[in-house]
Amino acid sequence: MNGSLQHRDEKRTASLAPVVGATSLLALVGIALATAAYIRRYVLHDLPMTAALSGELRDSYGIAGRLAYYTDGPAKRPPAGVGGHSQPPLLFIHSINAAPSSYEMKPLYEHYAHERAVYSLDLPGFGFSERADREYSPQLFRDAINDFIARELKGGPVDAVTMSLSSEFVALAAQAKPEHFRALTLISPTGMSYSDPQVKPNPALLRFFLNPAWSRGLFDVVTSRPSIRFFTGLSQSGGYNRAFSNYAYITSHQPNAQYAPYYFVAGMLFTRRIFNVYAALKQPVLVAYGQTATTRLQRLGELSQKPNWRMAEFANSRDLVQFDDTKGLIREIDKLLAHPE
Repeated sequence: MNGSLQHRDEKRTASLAPVVGATSLLALVGIALATAAYIRRYVLHDLPMTAALSGELRDSYGIAGRLAYYTDGPAKRPPAGVGGHSQPPLLFIHSINAAPSSYEMKPLYEHYAHERAVYSLDLPGFGFSERADREYSPQLFRDAINDFIARELKGGPVDAVTMSLSSEFVALAAQAKPEHFRALTLISPTGMSYSDPQVKPNPALLRFFLNPAWSRGLFDVVTSRPSIRFFTGLSQSGGYNRAFSNYAYITSHQPNAQYAPYYFVAGMLFTRRIFNVYAALKQPVLVAYGQTATTRLQRLGELSQKPNWRMAEFANSRDLVQFDDTKGLIREIDKLLAHPE
């Protein structure tokens, strides 16, 4: 008797399974359609964007198309080696993520603008630079940086300050054109963990992201205000920074803002053997990182044995050391630049 009842229950459950599955699928489709409709109607993709930094906002046209950059500092400061002046300009380069911009370098840029010529470059696909639907690669960013230095900074040398994945691009640029760089400061750089060589590009994932049917809508979910507040909060010891997060939201809601970040998420912007490039650099290099940073720096000890490398750990900082401990980071950069040889 019990066996007969159990059999009937199993048959009933089996007969209900397709109905439950179909209902769940319809519910998911309904949620997706409702989200897409909401995004089309209420999410703006051309929010007014103001300058992230002080000084002048200029355009440069070169091999990477139109690049925007900020510049400030004492007027008519000659480049290094001209008229006996020995202070090269400082070049700041933001990180790579879903919503980066030159705002990330604001504390350092505005401090050093009182002392010397400063420049901050919006990389291709970000900020006020051209955000074309094109292939983005480490080589594109490497060449964009070197082309900018050659065109706008008379071939350098510059003292470069960068962070996260863009540290890899600057290392590649310094490898290709060592004469362009006098000293490098890398804030929370990628490419220094044992797992980095295992990161592989995923073209199939990139094709999925770039599908016109959902490309922009998916990016709007990733760059929603709650999402940006969460991830920027993870990067700073003080948690959510309203001004920083607001600017990240605005810059990620510009036309074509999704293209370059999708190449990043699909693993297309990492260089698998970048640690070997780091290790071969001849310029003085400062690595600045927070004690509780999310960036993995397992191989940093191998570089600390090199005489041109120095490390600075900040106890009360996470990834964005320039916001968490601005004064402490400035002291370390000043030490590097005081004796860069």
